[in-house]
Amino acid sequence: MEEYKEILEDALVERLKLAYFKLIETNKKVKEAVESVKILSKELYENKDISMEVKRKIEDCRDISNFIERELQEFIYIEGIKDSIKLLKALGILV
Repeated sequence: MEEYKEILEDALVERLKLAYFKLIETNKKVKEAVESVKILSKELYENKDISMEVKRKIEDCRDISNFIERELQEFIYIEGIKDSIKLLKALGILV
């Protein structure tokens, strides 16, 4: 059972990665936001007026936010799959 779970997790990670890049490719506002984050990150890192301690805290905050976002994406994706299966069963397509 653990082997199946690992295969599904790997597939999920790959699917989310593909969806992320497709979103950037097809949504101009998201692409611009990604570029803005890159520029802001570089500016913060290169800013000599901000101490390394503050920079580390900003990085930690960003890392935690990214972790939460990834977990949320996975959760929503899995819930969508469950909802799709329930719908297909309700329609009699799956038994």
